[in-house]
Amino acid sequence: MQEVPSAVSFKELVTHLNAAANAAPLEGRPAVEALSVDWADRVRSLLKEVEQSASTAAEGKTVDQVMALGSFRTHLMISLQALKAADL
Repeated sequence: MQEVPSAVSFKELVTHLNAAANAAPLEGRPAVEALSVDWADRVRSLLKEVEQSASTAAEGKTVDQVMALGSFRTHLMISLQALKAADL
């Protein structure tokens, strides 16, 4: 099994995305259609889930873990602003 890297550069991410676009189609659909997603909707959905489960997610966690969750939420909000600014 491959290890999950602690960080991925934008260049590496684009390389992986291009490789996935050229991969075999999923469930009979062209690979390009399988990759097309509405990022804003997905980020909003994830942000909503994080906000709804914040109180239960914080139970039994250290201060650093709770701060990391808050940081994740902030990054989601900033990504929504970036998507809006890029008109995507």
